[in-house]
Amino acid sequence: MIANAHLRVMVRVAMPDDEVKADLDNLHVFGRVAPEDKLRLVALMQDTGQIVAMTGDAVNDAAALKQANIGVAMGSGSEVSKQAAKMILTDDNFATLVHAVELGRDIYNKVTAYIAYQLTGMFGLLIMMLLATVFNINSGVALTPGMILYISLFIAIFPVLAIMGDTADPGLMDHPPRDPSVPVFNRRTGTRWIIIGIVLAATALIPLVWGPDEPQVSGPSISMTMAFAVSALSTVGIGVVARRDPGGFWNGPVFPYFTWLGAAAIITVLGVELTFLQRILDTVSLTGSQWLAVLALSLAAPVLMSADKAWRRHQKAKEPQSPPPATKEKATAPTTVNA
Repeated sequence: MIANAHLRVMVRVAMPDDEVKADLDNLHVFGRVAPEDKLRLVALMQDTGQIVAMTGDAVNDAAALKQANIGVAMGSGSEVSKQAAKMILTDDNFATLVHAVELGRDIYNKVTAYIAYQLTGMFGLLIMMLLATVFNINSGVALTPGMILYISLFIAIFPVLAIMGDTADPGLMDHPPRDPSVPVFNRRTGTRWIIIGIVLAATALIPLVWGPDEPQVSGPSISMTMAFAVSALSTVGIGVVARRDPGGFWNGPVFPYFTWLGAAAIITVLGVELTFLQRILDTVSLTGSQWLAVLALSLAAPVLMSADKAWRRHQKAKEPQSPPPATKEKATAPTTVNA
């Protein structure tokens, strides 16, 4: 609940639940509330789909603290309230609670960005191998085991480090609360990640089908090398766009996020051009025009992912904003009084 200094409300205990629920958007300050009424108000707010945070320090706050989604006890409060709460403010400073919410949102965003990045890349790799097998592309071998391990262990790790070490979104606290009943992997996100994975797989297979030479399983070839480079650079590009979903990846400091991604791109180039890595990965050096083709193909999946984020931002901007609740006063004497 957000306190409004210009609004003082006292609610009668006998007031029906439906009437209280109908007025919740307009009720901001509750005075002289008995312990059982605190519990009732928390339950009614939860019935309307709200996520309720309850703060308290006394023994009679314990029931409401336990019922709330997030019970917050004061560090100087009773042991009973601390045991009932999920969080304890050791410094009794409500600004700390706001900071804790910001940290929680930042951690959740990073975890979801990491899951989106990993699952998109995994779907791309699996679909690539499946398509190569079904259509007998290069005898069913899309990439060699060495190439797959190189991408998974030496390239994909850098976008993960970038996501985990990134700074918080500048507008993090301006976002509305998320729906806790919606899992990270759901019908919308799953469909989105699979489609992007299909695009990643298709673009990586293009050099194997229409490449400059015949791909080989037993030795290096330009087509296999291009397929490897497209897959690796697409992985780096997805790491770029996965930042700050659904916000723009350009928001926030450039360093160290793009430093990690630059390192991943450099390692990709080394895997193609460095002699001793060529022997390990069965790759060959590419010409300038071939690198341009690789770069163009590797942009397809990140561009699609970025377009999807832009569309979701556009749809969110079109959603009507709820007007601020009108000031409404109910000055009725409570039937019970609790100091």
